Amino acid sequence: MTFKRVNDFATEDPAKLDRELSQLESNIDAEFNLVRKELAPQLRVDSFYATASRGIVAMQPDKQLTIDTSIAPATAVFPKLTPANFGRRFVIVKRAGANNITTSCQDATVLCNGAAFPVLAAVGRYEFTCDASGYYR
Repeated sequence: MTFKRVNDFATEDPAKLDRELSQLESNIDAEFNLVRKELAPQLRVDSFYATASRGIVAMQPDKQLTIDTSIAPATAVFPKLTPANFGRRFVIVKRAGANNITTSCQDATVLCNGAAFPVLAAVGRYEFTCDASGYYR
């Protein structure tokens, strides 16, 4: 991240200095908004209700997915390992204690923490990340 250069200020002209300081504040605000967006993205929040006819949901990077399993079990499928997803967060919130959430990857050879993907039985929040060798919780 490179910040824009700040020029010298015209301290002898109050009107010009006021414009320059206002522009400086706008530049700083724009740069910090860019930093927040690129380096500290907020999770997008979404919900999924598992039913007997609809129990599989695709996980997306930088998304917090609340899954309600009060009616039926669910399966959360993570995407294949791609450099675009390395280091990104995949969050599942299990809302109900009834039924389980089975997790898996589109690529059956990919592991989570070096083993099979977990089955989520307890109510709670589960965060996953990935790199070139697999997913981690």
